[in-house]
Amino acid sequence: MKKVLYLALILATCLTAFSQEKEFKTVFDNRDVRISGMGGPFMQFTSVAGEFGHMMGGGGAVLLNNFFFGGYGLGLTNAIPDYVNQNPSDRLTLGHGGFWLGYTLFGDRSIHFNFSSLIGWGEFGVIQDYGTYPFVRDKIFVLSPTVEVELNLTRYFRIGAGASYNLYTMVDENMHGYTNGDLSAPGGFLSFKFGWF
Repeated sequence: MKKVLYLALILATCLTAFSQEKEFKTVFDNRDVRISGMGGPFMQFTSVAGEFGHMMGGGGAVLLNNFFFGGYGLGLTNAIPDYVNQNPSDRLTLGHGGFWLGYTLFGDRSIHFNFSSLIGWGEFGVIQDYGTYPFVRDKIFVLSPTVEVELNLTRYFRIGAGASYNLYTMVDENMHGYTNGDLSAPGGFLSFKFGWF
């Protein structure tokens, strides 16, 4: 019995000494990682079904050094007639939201670049001129890579302007006559970001 106790004591001592030598690491141990946040309104100027489209929305994100991830939402603000179905009194609706991911290159400089992507899902539809809800509703998926030139106006406020490409998928042509190509288009991007940069 004494041998078993001595053996257990020696084993416990060795394990304690070994565990003290190893330092326990976590993701947030690195003092160089800076965590903060940002958010604000942004807009896109693009083409929807061959017509000028103004998309307005905004987003918020967590900043990990120069990387950021969060969420966004965008919606069409101007009236676009439904020419495909020869009902110009009806108008198109378009809105989507989802994930906002990106990287800021040389963010500590007064003028720098920002690369981001909007990855989301939403709805494309047609509203009759006297209605408030779409009578045709189609679920869509969108990927919108964006490149911006950003200006640090203050430590807590940035303005960005750039270009994006809206790639729409899952548009059901049989439902309303519009295709992925009718919605997918390049565009301009303007953002106002407030946060702890």
